[in-house]
Amino acid sequence: MCTNLLIGVPSNPNQSPPDLTKTFVSARALEMPGIIEQSVYVMPSNQSWPLQAVNPVAAVKGWTTLQWTNRYGFVGIAPSGSNWTSLPTFNDGINSEGLSVGGLWLAPDTMYPALGSGTKGTQVSFLDFPAWILGNFASVDDFTAALKTITVVGPAPGQPYYIPLHYIVTDSTGQSAVIEFIEGKTIVYPSTNAVLTNWPTYDWQLTNVKNYFNLTLVGNGTSTSGAGNPVGGGLVGLPGDSLSASRFVRATILSQGISQLPADGTGWLPAPGVFPTTPPSKNPPGFAGSEQTAVMVALQLTQICMGTPYGMLLQTKVNSQSTTGTPATTPPSYTTTYGDYTMWTSVRDHTHRKYYFMSAFSGLLTMIDLNSLNFATTPAYPNAASIAVLPQGDAPWSVDATKLLTPAMGQAPLQNVG
Repeated sequence: MCTNLLIGVPSNPNQSPPDLTKTFVSARALEMPGIIEQSVYVMPSNQSWPLQAVNPVAAVKGWTTLQWTNRYGFVGIAPSGSNWTSLPTFNDGINSEGLSVGGLWLAPDTMYPALGSGTKGTQVSFLDFPAWILGNFASVDDFTAALKTITVVGPAPGQPYYIPLHYIVTDSTGQSAVIEFIEGKTIVYPSTNAVLTNWPTYDWQLTNVKNYFNLTLVGNGTSTSGAGNPVGGGLVGLPGDSLSASRFVRATILSQGISQLPADGTGWLPAPGVFPTTPPSKNPPGFAGSEQTAVMVALQLTQICMGTPYGMLLQTKVNSQSTTGTPATTPPSYTTTYGDYTMWTSVRDHTHRKYYFMSAFSGLLTMIDLNSLNFATTPAYPNAASIAVLPQGDAPWSVDATKLLTPAMGQAPLQNVG
């Protein structure tokens, strides 16, 4: 269970003449059951692929026959520690050119081209597919053109190491593409909002969302407009459950809101939209500029649309019956275990080349600025720099502002806490 979406915010609001360039920010949540150790890795522009492990798993060795050296460096999240491939296999990330990729679950429809079906030297494992994208392309157009020259392969359903995935790719212009593997064929869909969830397939989701044509984010007023005002009445019928189809509708409808505000940001940027001067010469202290607004809104939208926090969707397993008593009087013994939960959320700033992430058990949004990294000299794998995401190790999960409290009333918002 995963949800991906995209928003665009004016980069330089309140300019004269209006500056309609946008800051594009996408975000996603990854939801899976169990315990999966994961880290953020920095991969250099000179990294050779496929990666070679000290003790490669025989089942995945040789799946990727194409060999390449990254043109672009990238930052992304991959399983780490003692996971089954012994190698980082990326399911999310953004490169130095602002192009991102996300892998999301798509079962039961996913069927990759069979292993060995690609022509010699053009076969890329679905496990290496995100790294191939991030390492080689700056735009969706260049990626989709090159995709025709390779074959993305993987095991069939029921075979070892089968993981059913589809992918969303977004570049710095906000252009996006969805890639699915159905009946052994590679299918590419253009996307205008980068909304992607899980099963059913993308074409079905696009048809289904049309059933909600009557929903609107525009209402008759706000909560201060009078008693009994039906604030949000235009969203009556918006599905609120965790099903993939419901999350797709929710993400599609709610992410449209920011695009319905004035296109040049007048009246709402800097946020929250009340300024000492009109137009403001700069962001007043404590107000959010375009970058901060875009990142936080994308994060909040993803959290609204995600499947579930920890401990909400559960799986119940039945253990063996007690050996004492009679079946009529002795009930079975039950053990409840956690099911899917949002392990982490990532935010990708395609315009400013920044990567944000937040784990299930930390309220702190962590950022890596790709502009500050020298991808030409960054150590290559297996010495690549990394940060633990889940579990997060010794990283702080909250900020203690106790010492910054003051007895005075009406103080300005705390600045640069932590």
